[in-house]
Amino acid sequence: MKFNLKYGSRPFKAIVITIILFISIIFSLFLGPVKIPLPVVARIFFSQIPLVGNFAHWGFTGVEYDIVVLVREPVILGAVIVGAALAMGGSSVQSVFRNPITEPYIIGISSGATLGAVFALSTQVMWFGAYTLQVLAFSFSIVVMVVIYSISFRSGRVPPMYFLLSGIAISLFLSAIVGLMLFSNKRLESEAFAWLLGSLSGVTWAEDAVVFTIVLISGIVLTSFSKDMDALQMGEHHAQSIGVNVERAKLISLLVTTLGVSAAVSISGLIGFVGLLMPHVSRMLFGGSNRIVIPTSAVLGAIFLLLANDIARDSLSYTEIPVGIITGLVGVPFFMYLLRRISRGGYVT
Repeated sequence: MKFNLKYGSRPFKAIVITIILFISIIFSLFLGPVKIPLPVVARIFFSQIPLVGNFAHWGFTGVEYDIVVLVREPVILGAVIVGAALAMGGSSVQSVFRNPITEPYIIGISSGATLGAVFALSTQVMWFGAYTLQVLAFSFSIVVMVVIYSISFRSGRVPPMYFLLSGIAISLFLSAIVGLMLFSNKRLESEAFAWLLGSLSGVTWAEDAVVFTIVLISGIVLTSFSKDMDALQMGEHHAQSIGVNVERAKLISLLVTTLGVSAAVSISGLIGFVGLLMPHVSRMLFGGSNRIVIPTSAVLGAIFLLLANDIARDSLSYTEIPVGIITGLVGVPFFMYLLRRISRGGYVT
């Protein structure tokens, strides 16, 4: 296969955003309340590479190594994974529902995860040890999506409008339950605050490994269904006319999206606008085919959330701002810009 690497071509843009992602990762390693010199960070980084590490295990202290490897790197990787999961989920649900202002949270993932997390905090159960909150947030998200899908089932099919309206109704209902739980137990407010606003602080290598596996599998499956989602973007009747099993494609796309996004949300809390905005940025840069939009959305989502997390970590010297606040402050004006582009027809579907 020949690749056109001319300036402005799709492969050229893909290479550029990939390079930007790697530069963002390296840049993020230097940020934090403890300033570690560039040569020290470089030696710590190379010390982790097999074989190469034998020649770079000197020139840094144990404290410096722990800060970079056990504190910063898991958070950076977590931001990349979560950003990619949310963006891929956004491109999926926007295609399935043919709605440019849809994002993964609207199908009940956020409300289910919130209920699971607040339930874990309120009851203080330890069914899964230190990972009880993450497991319950993940599990509740899956259950809520299945319930919404079942409620929306009509005459052998799930009309997108029924699903969206059911998702909104169930989400509002669960939000009211969460509000009641927080109101009746003031102790929960401070504990749930960071999770509800979204935060990657404290993410560990073990959490990254599990979530990365789920997100990677979900990304591969979604990409393999890109042609079906392209057909759904043209309407269900069109998709059926070219041989697409519409209900099967919708079910698998929504289920896989829920698995990936709920796994990501379980370690990060609620982070808005990534899944809404990044698929649109990808479509403006690369066109409307999901075969390209899904993987490039993942890269763009990773960059966006990583840079937002850098701002959250380093903007105040005395504390860390929840990253969901940063994505909201950046996302709202950018979303208004997108709406303007859409209204003028400057948008690729």
